[in-house]
Amino acid sequence: MSINAHNKSSELFEIVAFCSSGLEGAVALELKKFGYKVFYSSSGRIFFKARLEDVPFLNMYMKTADRISILIKKFKAETFDELFDNVKDTNLKAIVQKNARIVIDKLKITNSKLSATGAVASVLKKAIVESLGGTDESGPIYSFILVLKDDEAHLLLDTSGEALSKRGYRLKTSKAPLRETIAAAIIMLSRWDMYGKGENFALFDPFCGSGTIPIEASTINLPNLNRKYISENWMILKEEWKKSRKEALKNLQNLSEKLSQKIIKGSDIDCQIIQVAQANMKVASKIFQTPLPVEFSCLDFKDLSVFTEKAWVISNLPYGQRLDDGKVIKDIKVLREKFPNANFYLLHPDKDFEKIFGKATKKIRFQNSGLWTYLFMYY
Repeated sequence: MSINAHNKSSELFEIVAFCSSGLEGAVALELKKFGYKVFYSSSGRIFFKARLEDVPFLNMYMKTADRISILIKKFKAETFDELFDNVKDTNLKAIVQKNARIVIDKLKITNSKLSATGAVASVLKKAIVESLGGTDESGPIYSFILVLKDDEAHLLLDTSGEALSKRGYRLKTSKAPLRETIAAAIIMLSRWDMYGKGENFALFDPFCGSGTIPIEASTINLPNLNRKYISENWMILKEEWKKSRKEALKNLQNLSEKLSQKIIKGSDIDCQIIQVAQANMKVASKIFQTPLPVEFSCLDFKDLSVFTEKAWVISNLPYGQRLDDGKVIKDIKVLREKFPNANFYLLHPDKDFEKIFGKATKKIRFQNSGLWTYLFMYY
């Protein structure tokens, strides 16, 4: 199986990938890697075209997106009648089976005349059911999302189910864990390429906590075959899911061989959290059916050995509820001595961080668990 799933010979659908606001560029980069072309993006949503048959591939391989959904229809909705009529007139029968169990999973309404979420959800479900000609809801779940902004509606059908950030390997976390999709997005933005051309550069996380960044780095190109996805049960995709899973399993051996050549290291001053990271890595190895080349150690970042070769240092620096923030940041320039030839990708919410570590080549502001933070990039 080619890692590039894109096939222009079949009918293309508009697909929307959801992500954290500010990290749209990471999702676009990952889609480009797989051969897809983004044609539009807005806050937390990236629009691109793909075949319906690509849905299994996108769900198993995309690491920067929180969920993958199909854009069913885009329309103006200032009144309940407009909402109902537009949805009822949609050709849902082409995708949704007759006995579908309809769920209105998410409503996001901003600056629109229709604002009562309960009433919107009720009208929306009624219109979907009528579009199908009725349903006894004895079949699989079809979960719909409605994004209504400035009276413009996007009706979407979720293909993922549980958020794609739920990889399944985190038994425990540190005090301020980084969501898996955000960790993957930072790795993607750093251009540290797991299986790219040229050299294999080492990756270090000197404040690794429960190990999310190193684990995400080691699994960035591995399909998640372990978990279930909501669209696996749909009649229209059931066979495609079986086929895609078989192909992904075959592809895994080749990816695993390349993975064994990597150097990925995580360290933290908290020895208990390092034990958690090691436990999480063991679970991740089982989930991704591959031994992961991650080495965790209990070390203060000031005690790290000097690494003179080219490297990537990617880390979520201590702040807020993560203790000793001030002490760490005061000494953070020690990292430049420990990794004299490194590219640095460091997360911190204080825009004045550059006064301590130096002027960043680039910085990106995004939302991390409701808190606006910065990715400071030095390369």
